Amino acid sequence: MKNKFGNRYSRFLFPGLALILVSLLYIALLTALPKYAGRVPFLAILFLIDWIVYRDIRRFWLKFGGWVKGAFAIFWWLPVSLLFIFLIGSVFLPLQLWNDYLRIYLPGIALITIISKMAMLAGLLPAYLVRLVSYLKGRFMKKQSVFLPATERFFRITGIFLAAIVLILMTIGSVYWVYQFRVRKVELSIENLPARFEGMRIVQLSDIHLGSWVSAKPLQRAVDEVMSLKPDIIVFTGDLVNYSTDEVRGFESTLSQLKAPYGVYAILGNHDYGDYTAWPDEAAKKQNMTDLEMFYKEIGWQLLRNQSELITVDSVKLLVAGVENWSATARFRKYGDMETTLRGYPDADVNILLSHDPTHWDAEVAQSYPRFDLTLSGHTHGMQMGIETSGFRWSPSQYMYKEWAGLYRHITSSGKVNYLYVNRGLGHIGYPGRVGILPEIALIILKKRN
Repeated sequence: MKNKFGNRYSRFLFPGLALILVSLLYIALLTALPKYAGRVPFLAILFLIDWIVYRDIRRFWLKFGGWVKGAFAIFWWLPVSLLFIFLIGSVFLPLQLWNDYLRIYLPGIALITIISKMAMLAGLLPAYLVRLVSYLKGRFMKKQSVFLPATERFFRITGIFLAAIVLILMTIGSVYWVYQFRVRKVELSIENLPARFEGMRIVQLSDIHLGSWVSAKPLQRAVDEVMSLKPDIIVFTGDLVNYSTDEVRGFESTLSQLKAPYGVYAILGNHDYGDYTAWPDEAAKKQNMTDLEMFYKEIGWQLLRNQSELITVDSVKLLVAGVENWSATARFRKYGDMETTLRGYPDADVNILLSHDPTHWDAEVAQSYPRFDLTLSGHTHGMQMGIETSGFRWSPSQYMYKEWAGLYRHITSSGKVNYLYVNRGLGHIGYPGRVGILPEIALIILKKRN
C-alpha cells in the first residue's frame, strides 16, 4: 500500500520542487528587481506547459536507451532552466555587468526553444481535446472511449513538425535576418505644407538597443544606408540601450557619423531610464542618466527631454517636439509631460512629435493635441516576428498594441489628417533575431496635399 501511494504521487515531486523554486525566485526579485518579478508567473506557466507536453511527447523515446532519454530530458528542460538562471543571476549580479554574449544569448536561446515548444503544444492541443471528450464520455455517460492511438500519434507528429519549422525559422532569424535592414519609404500628404518643406526627407530610426549588438560592423552598414538616403533631418525615437549607458561604449564613432542639415534629434524610451537593472543606490542610477545625456552630446545628437526645437527656414517653421516616455499601459512609467514639452511653442507650419510608445498617440495626442501633423513612435519592434505582405499583416504585437507597425491616420473634427508612424526598430532585445519583421530604416517624405 505504501509503495502504491509512493508511486502514485512521486511523479508530482519534480513539479512540486519547481514550484517552490519559482516562489523563492519571485520573492527574491520583488526585493531586487520588481519589474522582473512580474515575469515569474509567466515562468511558472512555461514550466507547467513543459511538464504537460514532456509527459506526452517522451513516449516516443521510451524504446531508446537510457542515454537517449537522458539527452532528451536535458534538452527539454534546458530552456526554462536558462530563463530561471537568467532571472536569478540578475538578482546577484546586475545585468550591465554580465558578459555580452551571456546577456544576449542566454535568454535568446531559451526563447527560441520555448516558442518552438509552444508550436508543438499547438499541434498537440487537438489530441488533448479529443482525449478529454473521450474521458468525459466514459466518466459521465458510461460510453467506451473512441480515442484511437493512430489519431494520437498523428497529432504528436504534427506537433513535432511545427516545432521543427519554428526552430529552423527562428535560428535563421538570429543568424541572418537580424541584420537585414529594410528601408521603408513613406510619402505623406500634409495640408497647407509650405513650399519650402515640399519633399523634405525625414529619416526615423528607433529601438537600436545597443546592449544587444556584439559588434559595430552591422550598425555601420545601417548608418551608411541612412546617409545614402540624403536625409534633411534624422530622428531617433528611443531605446538606445537595454539596461545601462555602459552599453554605448564602442559605438561612438559609428553613431556620430549620422548627420543632417536640420539636425539629429532623439528622445528616451522605456529602456533608457535604467529601470530594468539593479543599482547600488539612487545616485548610481542618476549618474547613469547623466552619462547617457553626455553620450548624446558627444555624438552630436540633440536629446529632447520634454522639450521642443523650432527650426526656421526662410521664415517658415518646423516644430520638432520630443516628449519623454509616456505609455497608456501600467507596465511602463509615465515620464512624459506634453504641457512642459510645448510650453512657449505656438503652432508651427509643420508640427512633428517624437513619442516612443505608440499608445500615447491614441490615448492623448490624437484627441488633445491635433496640432501635430505627424507623430513618430517605435517601442513595439513588431514583436520581431510576423508576416507582412501586400495584402496581409500579422504579428503577435497586434494583440498588445492597436498601432503596432507602419502608418496610421486620424481625422480631426475639422477634417485635418494627423499621422502616426510606428517604426519596427533597428535592433532587438529578448529574442536575438527577426522573422518576417525586418529591422527598419524609415524614410518619410513630406508632400503637399492637392
